[in-house]
Amino acid sequence: MDIRQLDAALGTARRAFFDSSTCIANFSTTEIAHPLARHLFDRVADDADPLIGYISIISAAEMLVRPIQAADHRLTLVHDFLRGFPNLHLLNADFEVALQAANVRAAARMAMADALLIGTAILAGCEVIVTNDERWARRLTPLFPQFRWIYLGR
Repeated sequence: MDIRQLDAALGTARRAFFDSSTCIANFSTTEIAHPLARHLFDRVADDADPLIGYISIISAAEMLVRPIQAADHRLTLVHDFLRGFPNLHLLNADFEVALQAANVRAAARMAMADALLIGTAILAGCEVIVTNDERWARRLTPLFPQFRWIYLGR
């Protein structure tokens, strides 16, 4: 997938959910998906672009692990991103998310962390779910055809 294909896949969507791997790829220049993730977050930050981004509190925790372990400047970078990136909403998990995640896990045999992310996206009313995990679209499109599943991998 290239940037043109990514924009075409997003189409006129206004609400896009980004999984942990997409968020991490935005910061990691060694990730194959980095240019695509960077483009997505550039679009989200652009007030002239109607695309609004959503991520789960689960992704926030996953994004903070490596910077905390390394005890370096990336902790401030990730913290600032999570707390103040323009047009990016951090969504909490509650009982409804847990219930939706349990349904996703039971139906699609997803790992619980992934099921929590997907449950969050579903309840947030996102039109597009962006991931760097190819299994998501393959397993979940038949169960949730109302969403566009975008896989950033090649």
